[in-house]
Amino acid sequence: MPPRPTKRLALLALLLLTLFALIPASTNASRSIPEVFVDTDIGADDAIAIAWLLEQRNVKLAGFSTVQGNTTVENATRNLLTLFAAARKNYPVTIGAAQPLTGNRIRTGALVHGPDGLWFQQQPVNISNLPTDAPAAIAAQARKNPGTVFIALGPLTNFAQAVQRFPADLAGVRLIALGGGTRGNVTPDAEFNIYDDPSALEIVLGSTMKVELVTLDAFDQVRVDPKRFARDLQRRKDALGTLLLNVFNAYTQALTLGGEPDVGIPDAAAVIYALHPEITDPTSALVMVDTSDGLMRGATAIGTTLGQRVALIAGQEELGDLADRAFSEPGFDFQAELGAILARQPDNALVILDLDEKKATRFLEQDLR
Repeated sequence: MPPRPTKRLALLALLLLTLFALIPASTNASRSIPEVFVDTDIGADDAIAIAWLLEQRNVKLAGFSTVQGNTTVENATRNLLTLFAAARKNYPVTIGAAQPLTGNRIRTGALVHGPDGLWFQQQPVNISNLPTDAPAAIAAQARKNPGTVFIALGPLTNFAQAVQRFPADLAGVRLIALGGGTRGNVTPDAEFNIYDDPSALEIVLGSTMKVELVTLDAFDQVRVDPKRFARDLQRRKDALGTLLLNVFNAYTQALTLGGEPDVGIPDAAAVIYALHPEITDPTSALVMVDTSDGLMRGATAIGTTLGQRVALIAGQEELGDLADRAFSEPGFDFQAELGAILARQPDNALVILDLDEKKATRFLEQDLR
């Protein structure tokens, strides 16, 4: 006996549901492809990170801006164009800040990245015809697409100036910034990007941008075996592979002096996280930065627990007064007082303090082979 019409309809519905379940999620990937704008002080690790980004198909690169940091802003701009030429790519580039908001540019980046920031691989490209207002370019992209993911691989000078000049355009915009941490790499307490321009971080944290800090604690975990990584680059046998190989070999020599078994690629952590958020679990935090010119310049205090947050906001004198009142005032509501303190300064960032080292490194190595 043939199936009844209602039974046939039920079977057809079941078949359709099964077919939809089997359709891979990638068929709708175009709807979720992020648009990304990168600000960089491009040195050796930036070059590797950006090259990885250029190799990705699941991202739309809206543009780039340059900033001083690892090298001069002029060198950073030429380095970026050198990288594009090797990769046979072309994207809008806007030149940004040549100096931090306060103080002078750190010049010790040359020890790690060479005097030109790219270990003598920079090509003599003309940058005189490029626009020079990076904050305006950042704001224009935010106006065009508020869903843009902005990635800062260097000091935050351009973003701080964009916040100051175009606060409405930057409101609610997502910024993934490489910097800060519970320890330092340029001093015992300060990470390079933040030490270079701590006032810029303070301005950005005080804005309404959605700030995500990929800290030294996390980005130092993205490390490669230098021999294997160099071998993979060599096997590419293209202009991009040759450029990266030359830069990487000199960078490795500068960092390890022949003594360490692996080499960190810090900037890769930020770009990989932007496209593969599954490598980590960000933590909401209250972040403060020391903007002085003393020994603690650029140090970031990161409060992730109740006690840490309260101590950052109130300070020991105020907390001491609360302790006195807790034992002297009948009916004193200590929890309410702590709540009032926390309300004065809500969390201002998500922080990445740890990541899946193996997974992140695998993404980097596989996609640059």
